This record gives sequence, structure tokens and C-alpha cells, in this order.
Amino acid sequence: MHHLSSRKRISIFGKLVLAFLLVMTPLLVLGGVISDKGAGIVDKEISKSLQQQIRFYLLTLETEIERLAALQREFMNDEDLDALSLMVQRMSTYERLSAVKRLQARLRMIKESSVYIANARAYIPSIERLVSSDGDVAMLDQEMLDKVKQGSLSPAHPFARQNERFYIREYYPSAYNLEHRNPNFILELELSVPALYRFLEQLPGYDSGGAALVSESAVIVSGKHRASFGKIQEKWNGETYRWLKDGAGDASEAAARTSTLALEDGDYLITSLYSQALDLHLLVYVPEREVMGPLLKYRMYLWIVLAAAIIVIPVFAYWIYRIIHRPLRKLVGAFRKVESGIKQVEIRHESNDEFRYLYEKFNDMVAHLNKLVYEVYEQKIRLQQSELKQLQSQINPHFLYNSFYLIYRMTKAYDIDNATRFTRFLGDYYQYITRNGKDEVRLEDEMRHVRSYIEIQSIRFGDRIRVEMEETPEQLRELQVPRLILQPIAENAYQYGFGGDMDECLLRIGFRQERTSAGEPAAVVFIADNGAGMTAEQLEQWRRKLAQGTHETEITGLLNVHRRLRLKFGDSAGIRLDIEGEGLTVSVVLPLFDSEKPEPSIDIEEGQS
Repeated sequence: MHHLSSRKRISIFGKLVLAFLLVMTPLLVLGGVISDKGAGIVDKEISKSLQQQIRFYLLTLETEIERLAALQREFMNDEDLDALSLMVQRMSTYERLSAVKRLQARLRMIKESSVYIANARAYIPSIERLVSSDGDVAMLDQEMLDKVKQGSLSPAHPFARQNERFYIREYYPSAYNLEHRNPNFILELELSVPALYRFLEQLPGYDSGGAALVSESAVIVSGKHRASFGKIQEKWNGETYRWLKDGAGDASEAAARTSTLALEDGDYLITSLYSQALDLHLLVYVPEREVMGPLLKYRMYLWIVLAAAIIVIPVFAYWIYRIIHRPLRKLVGAFRKVESGIKQVEIRHESNDEFRYLYEKFNDMVAHLNKLVYEVYEQKIRLQQSELKQLQSQINPHFLYNSFYLIYRMTKAYDIDNATRFTRFLGDYYQYITRNGKDEVRLEDEMRHVRSYIEIQSIRFGDRIRVEMEETPEQLRELQVPRLILQPIAENAYQYGFGGDMDECLLRIGFRQERTSAGEPAAVVFIADNGAGMTAEQLEQWRRKLAQGTHETEITGLLNVHRRLRLKFGDSAGIRLDIEGEGLTVSVVLPLFDSEKPEPSIDIEEGQS
């Protein structure tokens, strides 16, 4: 008893507070450690991402420049260029002008092959002309040629620079022997500085960052952030290229490096990579606060959560202690919803306690129940679809052989016109029943198929059977119905309605509007004949078959159509048989239920269901 009384001294509220502190304190400490570790990992990943990005862009630039240089070297074998530089004395004025024109065209092709080319030129001392891709043919004097030859004295550099412009030049013969003589010709590609600016502006990936191409003799900086790069140059006393060159180490390794540089407005992450092929550095600089800012913000949020937890935990524990019955009330309410028929019920509990376990198991139970209901429903639908396919597949072309025999008789009698019409309608007939596997078609297409069948029968029977067929009302043309629901009924009329010795046979196909027994609007397609009809006993027997339905494998055409209409539209649809005067009237009832649209007004005869 003493042991039990000593345990009662600690209230439930105190236990709740202690439990929350024991759970939350390690989590918050762990969160802080994870945040610090995450910051270091993110810092490394950002540096790695910048290095991969700069490596990709520099490789892209190297590839493009190497491609241009290769194109330039290949152009040195141009026949017109060789002729103008070596055999101009043997050429007539016309030949020389034609060669210059062709040379200009090929220079223009080189220029247009890359966005990095501003102009392509050929210096030809033998004709004292400078041929340019922009269409100019300028005079070439020795002073101009000497300036261009200066680039041949430093062949290690792929670029030549003059007046803030950059060139790729090829000399023929070799540039190493041109100090005291003129070359036969010089090919020059002037790089587009605006294109290089656009190339650099794609690099940083941050609003306040920038990029630069740094060589020993020039610097190209993206236009948006030149001021930031100026501060970096001041920090390095204007010796950016030397600083990068010293830090790059073995240039052949082509390794990117990332460092932090402290400036007055904050620290900058600087990533650079040296290109041995181009003898320049590609440099990207980004303010560290922009890269690491979100991490610092998340760390601040962590401290806010820690402070809030110290305040909230006692309040929350007391709140749970006071309202422990509310989760039970929520659970009972959820059970009542399920009992009333509401299946989409889900309840949640934020605390990790017994109520959360009960809620999760309740949600699992409801989900499992919904799954079972869905599986049963899906199984029923699939069974119906399978039955529908089976029913539809039973409709066979009974008159195929008779049709072939009729074609044979017409062609033997040289009745070409009727044979042509017959084969066209026969082709339309079989195209419709075999063209695709769609279960549903427009009512207008179904009526067109019936018309093809009647035209075939009209050629067979001639004037003995007269047909009156109404046009499909415009409001019903787009109505989706199962395929082959009307032609089997018309086929029954021809097979069983009209006897072999009947004269003045009449087949009528039309439309009227009715309401079903449930009060829903419905369109009725009726097919009436004045044939032998049925006795009252036969009619009653057929009506019982239609009312009861059937699941037999082999069923007649009328029961086939009736079953498929019920599967599509429900019990209010189907086949209705009536005796009106002589013959039999078969009505196909098609409900027009649509809760979102007003009842359709169909300009056809009114009837009663």
C-alpha cells in the first residue's frame, strides 16, 4: 500500500509533461545535430553542383571553339582560296571575281554555322584584298597585314586579341616562319563578344551571381553583375588570372575548385576551372548568403520551435488531460457515419498514443471495406461487360452466302448497275460490323447501318417489300447506343414477318417520344411490319421472356438486343412487342436521363409506354 500511495503523488498532468519532455528533448537535439550535418552536406553538394555546371559549360565552349578551328583548318584546302593566293596571275578578271564570290559564300556559311562567330575573313596578299563574310571586299595594305601577323608570334594561345576583339586565325604557310615574309593567306574568325556575354549569363543559376572568362590578356564578364566582379578583382589586386593560375595546380588535371572570398558586402563562393585548350579560366561567383540563406533560415526556425516547445508542452499536456474524452467521441461518430452508409470516412489523431492506433485501425478497416465493395462492384461490371461482348459476338452475317449467290446471278445476267449498288451496300454492311471493337456507336451510325441492310434486301426482293424509313431526329443523332441493336430486328421482319406468298409488304421504321414507368424521358425507335405477326399466346410468351431476362448462352436476336440495352441503360430500356393492326411492332426504348440538362424536345410522334 505504501508503494501504491507513493506512486499516486505524481499526478497524471506531471506524467504527461515529463513524457513530452522525454520525447521532445532528444528529438530537438537530434534535429539540431541533423541540421548542422545537413548544412555541411548541402554545402558540399552545392559546391559539387557548381563544379559540375562549370565543367559542362566549359566543355561546351571548348568543343565549339575546337569545332570552329577544325572547320577553319579544313577551309584552308579550298580551291578558290588556293587559286586566288597562288595562281591569280593565270586567272582572268571574271574568274577572279567568281572565285571571290564563291569564297564569300563559303565564309558566310562558316559564320552562320555558329552563334559565336561575328565575322569570317580571308586575308589574301597576292590580290591585296580582304574578303569578308558580310559581303565586303576591302583593300589590304601591308600595315593591316603586319597587325594581323602579330598573332603568329604567340602560337601557344588559341585566341588573338585586338581592341577588345577576339580572333581565331590560321596562317598559310605555317605561322612560325612569317616574321620576315607574308603568308599566302590568313583565315580569321572573329568571335562574337555579345554571344560570349549570353553564354556567361546562363551560368550562375542565382540572381546575384555572375560568371567571367579570364585569360592572361583579357577578361569577359557577364553584363548583369560586373560590379561584384570588380570587387573580386580589387581583392586580388587586379591579378585575377595569376591567382587562378596559381590555384589551379597541374592544369592537365582540369579540376574545378571552389573557395570562399570575403568582401565588404559578404562572403562569395568562387568556383573556377582552367581550360588548357583555350588557355583561360571560367569563373563563377555567387554570394554565399544566397546559397546558404535557406539553411540559416531553417536553423533559426529550429530555435523557434525549441522555444515554442518549452511553452507549448505543459499547455498541451494539460489540454489532453482535460479533453481525453473527445477522441472517443470522434471515434463513435465515425462508426455512426459508416453505419449510416457513408463509406468515405477517415479520422486522424496527431498524438502517438492508443487513440492514434485505434484511429489507424479504423481507417484500415474502412479502407478494406471500401476495397471489398469496389472489388465486388468491379467484378459485377466486368461480368456484365464480358456478357455484353459474348451477346454481341452472337450476331452473325446470316445472309453472307445468299448475298454471294445473288452477286453471282447479277453478274452472270450482266446487271452491272444493281451488282455495283449491291456490293457497295454489302461492303458498308460488313465494314460496320467488323471495323473496330467499340461497344457503342452514335444512333445516326446505327440507323445508317440499318439503311444499308434494307438497301441490300430491297435489291433481293425488288418491289414486293416497300420500306418507309424516317430520318434520325437531330437531337438523337449523337446518342450513344450499343452496336447492332436495330439491324437484327429488321432482319427478323424480313425472315419471319413476310411470308413467301405475301404481296404489298410494308416495313416502317420511325421514332417517337415516351416516358418510362419511372417518369424518365425516352426515345423509341419502332420497326413495324404488316406481316404474319403473332398470336396472343405467342406475344404473351415473348413478353414474359423479355421481362424475366435470360442468362442462357444461346439466345435469339431480340433477346440479345434486349439484354444489351438493359446492360447499357438499365431496366427501363429494352425491347417492347406490340400488335398494332396487322403484323408486329418492335419498339426499342432508349432512356434519355441527364440530370444536368433540361429534358430534350424531340420533334417526333408522341406515344405511351
